[in-house]
Amino acid sequence: MRKVLLLALVLIFSVSHFAQNAPTGFDLTNYGVKIEPDRRLMVVMASLEAAGLDTPLTAEGEKFRQKLKTDLQGLSPELRQKLVIFVEQYKRRHPKATNAELIAPFVSMAYTLSPAPDFADPARATDLPDDLLEVLDFAPLVREFYRASIRAKLDEYVKEYQAAGDNLRPSAVEMVSQLLDYLHTRPELTYIEKIKTQTKDAK
Repeated sequence: MRKVLLLALVLIFSVSHFAQNAPTGFDLTNYGVKIEPDRRLMVVMASLEAAGLDTPLTAEGEKFRQKLKTDLQGLSPELRQKLVIFVEQYKRRHPKATNAELIAPFVSMAYTLSPAPDFADPARATDLPDDLLEVLDFAPLVREFYRASIRAKLDEYVKEYQAAGDNLRPSAVEMVSQLLDYLHTRPELTYIEKIKTQTKDAK
């Protein structure tokens, strides 16, 4: 789960500082790699920022954080308090966890929600991991936070995140290209599974 968190933070806040010579016509999606902002994750991470739970960021990420804090100054004290209480109670149950470890289940939870603007809970929550289920009750607060605060700003945020993702693309292409060259293989993105079943003869 920590890997999921690190990838999410990279896709949202990081900006590549390396000029790369990407192979012409190299399409990352052909290799199962997609760099694009996810509105669910953006809203969940913004709600955690409002609750005071954050992680170290790059210089560009810090600029966005300050902009977000400015935009959230009008957030109602009642809603902010509900966000803070949920996060503080969760932190007390995990006193030895780092901020990155605390955030990881919330990141996973974001990907179980339906797309914006509904952010609905998953249909079969009982199939989810225990650490994710522990924070699933945060989802109603995410929906309230979205409606009350950043709904009007979300499209603007998406454009900024997409620009950061575009800056990451050349280095991602270079990394995937080098990995494929090293492995001398192409990743399998689909699989076919055969399941043996038995049927009873019709009477």
